[in-house]
Amino acid sequence: MRRLSPGQPGPGRPWRRLLAGGLALFCMWAGPVWADGQGAASAPPSPAALAATETTPAEEALWRIQSVEFLGLEHITRQQALEVMETRPAVLLSLARGPELDTSRLERDCARLQKLYQEFGFFEARISFHLDRDQETRQARVTFSVAEGRPTLISQVNLLVPEGPENAYWREQVKAVLSLAEGQRFDLEAYEQSKKAIVRLMNNQARPQHKLVGQVRVYQAEQRAEAIFKLDPGPRLLFGPSRVNGQERMAPAFILHELTYARGQPFSQDVLEQSQRALLDTGFFASVSIVPDFDNIEGQQVPMIVQVSESKHHTIRLGVGWGNEDQLRFRITQVNRNMLGLNDTLTFEGKISYIYYGLTGRLKLPYIVNRDTNLLLSGGVEQKDNQAFINRRYFISPVLEYRLGGKWISYLGYNSESDRMRELKAQVPNPSQEKKAHYISSVPLGLRYDSRDSILDPKRGLYLTLEMETASQALGSDLAFTRPMAEARHVMPLPLLKDWYLASRAKVGAVMNLAGIDRTPMVRRFFLGGADSVRGYPYQKLGPLDTAGKPLGGEGMVEGSLETRFPLWGDLGGVIFLDMGNVYESLNSDVGKLRFTTGAGLRYNTPVGPIRLDFGYQLNPPAGDDLDRYEVYLSVGQAF
Repeated sequence: MRRLSPGQPGPGRPWRRLLAGGLALFCMWAGPVWADGQGAASAPPSPAALAATETTPAEEALWRIQSVEFLGLEHITRQQALEVMETRPAVLLSLARGPELDTSRLERDCARLQKLYQEFGFFEARISFHLDRDQETRQARVTFSVAEGRPTLISQVNLLVPEGPENAYWREQVKAVLSLAEGQRFDLEAYEQSKKAIVRLMNNQARPQHKLVGQVRVYQAEQRAEAIFKLDPGPRLLFGPSRVNGQERMAPAFILHELTYARGQPFSQDVLEQSQRALLDTGFFASVSIVPDFDNIEGQQVPMIVQVSESKHHTIRLGVGWGNEDQLRFRITQVNRNMLGLNDTLTFEGKISYIYYGLTGRLKLPYIVNRDTNLLLSGGVEQKDNQAFINRRYFISPVLEYRLGGKWISYLGYNSESDRMRELKAQVPNPSQEKKAHYISSVPLGLRYDSRDSILDPKRGLYLTLEMETASQALGSDLAFTRPMAEARHVMPLPLLKDWYLASRAKVGAVMNLAGIDRTPMVRRFFLGGADSVRGYPYQKLGPLDTAGKPLGGEGMVEGSLETRFPLWGDLGGVIFLDMGNVYESLNSDVGKLRFTTGAGLRYNTPVGPIRLDFGYQLNPPAGDDLDRYEVYLSVGQAF
């Protein structure tokens, strides 16, 4: 309750009501005179303003928005328009009522849309709205009408650089990175991108102390605009000594060793970002920043300050998920950082689901030979319930990694594993041989390239892996084979379509038996079909099947996918895909034709990756196959 001061009149005093009435009459008379005195326009109200007078605020509270539509959108999308508006349409398939109608908010949205159009070079754009009311449901359909008008074109792009011997060089370099060109429609985003591109160019050309001023002059009556960039390159600088701040248990020498630049090297923003990524990729740091100390430049060398914040030395992560194949799954991961004082990372992981359980560990030791060499030691026990068999595997595998430069990594390892068949489900030619415990001693040799910007939901980049696993009786192995595999994945944004991406994948593999083995055991055969391979076929059931419909696997396989990913609404996206592939029982037999599937799906973006719902349909199933021609999959992460 509001407390009144002793000298404050109470609400029931008559003279206060008289004073309030007099003030109201004065405002009704003085308001228009004040507005005219301020030079207010005397033009008739806009259509949007007329629409805003159709209801009073009390009446608006009784109305809800049923839908929001647009007429006349040509150069901006519906999604771009909604992103700048306060008004929100009713959520599709929602049980909740639509948002309340507020015509003052619609009026503000007209102004917001007009500003948006100006950013796209349409300074003559006019926006109005119309309400179509349903008296029975008390809902209104809102329609925004757009008259875009003529576009404003760029008539001139000027670059002002101080006179000197490098004048022509900088003009050529800057011109190559500009997103603006004479004759094209003015676009504010392109102008801002041009400024950012110039800044990055100068930082990568050892000129971090450059000065850039940008300006746009719009001549609305002439429908043209001029873009002006005034650039002072500044002095050429080199990397100086680096100083580390914020470390706790990690040695400064280790941090400095991870830097990808050397003292005396020309300054480069790209190299700084590479160093930052290299430190974050070690897993020892929660944050890393590398900044130049311009206050202490000596000669041409600028000192660098490496500010780090270490990750927790011991962490535990819990995860819960669900998928069609493994159904409910649980995962616990425990990470120990620099526990041995060797810049090591020791990770334990336990996982259990309907078709898998296992406990594994991995020790990573960097700098075994030099900065580019890491030793990975993995081991554990795991059991997997495949469609054709249940196998328990005990393994230990040391691998030596060597960074070749850029995104390339080569590796050489040794794999020692014992496979014990717990249950054989498929009707194979030699069941007694399959049920034996197999000891495999093999050497994997591989090459890997990865430029993806994300593992769970990449937007661009290439992933390539080549591997050859060789098992030999000379190494003590019960089985002798060579198993080459190759896989390529690529994601790229589609031009002219915002947030549209084209993803592709190709994968091939084969097993070649050595030392007179007639048939490759199930533990090393290939299986395809499921949520992550040739969607439309059940899990592992593409290829040869026995009389009971159990997969027999194959000694060769081919797999490929082409997928278009696009936005739908907010965090909801969609995909359409074409998958292909097949499994071939023997390399000596004729390689059959490929099986094709197609389908569509939904993606809902979350912090841990997109939730995925896919529907796949078989285009050319094998003759006499009793399997359904379609499958539905629910999982987390992109299919590839």
